[in-house]
Amino acid sequence: MEIPAHPRGGKATNKYVTSEDGSIKIPAMVVDADAFEGVYAALKNYKFKSEDFLLTSYPKSGTNFTWEIMTMLLRGTSEYIKEFKALCMMDLFPVNKLDDDKLFPSPRVLNTHYRFEALPETYQNQKTVLILRNPKDVCLSYFHMESQMWDMIGKQVGNMEKMTLSKYIKIFLYADDVPFGNFFEFVEYMWKIKDQPHIHLVYYEDLILNPVEEIQRLNEFMGTNRSPELVQEIADATSFAKMKQGKSTQGHDTKALLDVLRTDEDTMKGTLALMFRKGKIGDWKNNFTVADNELFDAYLEQWTGGKDIPFRYE
Repeated sequence: MEIPAHPRGGKATNKYVTSEDGSIKIPAMVVDADAFEGVYAALKNYKFKSEDFLLTSYPKSGTNFTWEIMTMLLRGTSEYIKEFKALCMMDLFPVNKLDDDKLFPSPRVLNTHYRFEALPETYQNQKTVLILRNPKDVCLSYFHMESQMWDMIGKQVGNMEKMTLSKYIKIFLYADDVPFGNFFEFVEYMWKIKDQPHIHLVYYEDLILNPVEEIQRLNEFMGTNRSPELVQEIADATSFAKMKQGKSTQGHDTKALLDVLRTDEDTMKGTLALMFRKGKIGDWKNNFTVADNELFDAYLEQWTGGKDIPFRYE
């Protein structure tokens, strides 16, 4: 089988996130090559504050959704967060600027899509929420985002916007040279460390289907001690349809983010709108061909690293 190359993989950008001993090398997500050096230096050298939390997931696993909930819990409100979540995205924004410029005061939720084995040891000791989502929906959602994002931000890359879902599925399953690395390698590593006491595991599907229960679990893990009434209010506000609408209409101060990503406000708003597509469980069934699904199922059948993970596909 011929595996298509990802047009923003490490071979194209020559940018990687690498463990201290050099044994782990993950292709970086690079929006601007010059800005990346500062972002990566900050990622490697950041000193965490005790009151902050780390949120980790593979892209399109519910990161924006969970970040909003966690930040509401920290602030004791069900109002949508006005600051851009992307400011807390350590993979795209130089996190040290949050302190230097007081852009996003602590306590806050910082997040990364890189698996911890490529990051400094300090990342493995932070109070961390880990999100897992079934790989078929992750693949579909990531395809839709990437096929539109690169052209929108003015980085036309290898006809990514014309790539078919069937080709993208092959990349998702079999390619290692992709931004943030392979999904299955991410999940395998994070699954091994999920039971450590400072890590709280959330399944995206459970958060969608049982929001009050899951938000209360986050409330207890984070020690925020919010009332049952506020937990219910947060669950109502962060239903997918309400949050997609609410986050698209509120105002933001975008200057700091635009300076790093080197784009304009309209483009940035359009790009961020891609973060909220459908949020459905099992939408892959409406998009995969029979051949696509057979290929995916064949991979999952031989993927020994995921046999114990109770993914929910519908």
